[in-house]
Amino acid sequence: MAYKFTKEYLNNSLSYNSYRELIDSLLSEGRTTGDDQEASKIEYTRLNVSRMNRIHKTTVVKEELNGLIKSKQHWVLISEAWCGDAANTVPVVSKMCEHLQTVELHILLRDDNSEVMNEYLTNGAKSIPILIVLDENYNELFVWGARPLELQKEVMEFKKRESFEIEGLKKNIQMWYLNDKTNSTQKEIIELLKK
Repeated sequence: MAYKFTKEYLNNSLSYNSYRELIDSLLSEGRTTGDDQEASKIEYTRLNVSRMNRIHKTTVVKEELNGLIKSKQHWVLISEAWCGDAANTVPVVSKMCEHLQTVELHILLRDDNSEVMNEYLTNGAKSIPILIVLDENYNELFVWGARPLELQKEVMEFKKRESFEIEGLKKNIQMWYLNDKTNSTQKEIIELLKK
């Protein structure tokens, strides 16, 4: 079931720049976004700032995106600062929106928007990031997330092992994103936009 977004609701969302400013401000206070303020989440947030800086600086938007969207769209991205998948996705989506110019990006924090998050669960979990693409009248066109399909398959295989360490899984995920260089995220979103 799709959440019924309105202009008024999305007026309370964050732009990419305000999202980044919020993260920096919270980190300066030794905090992060979300309900969980454990030291590990704050440390993940510090790492993610570096990741987001690198990805935003180095991402080259694919040519296939040119002329793909003729009318205004709203892209709603559910995220949190401590999430490694979000750190690898939010800057890419931001660059795609900047490139398209007809797309307005609205970032919602997962823990502050449970009524939205609960409509976009992944196998019953509040997995993020989730990208919800809306037309100019706020009608849902498609949903993408929480990570590229190939990576998701690898994660599911990794979790089937008799014994796996979560830190090992996190390292594998980050290496996958580094090697992929945003290609899968961009390709999957572009394919959905073409439909």
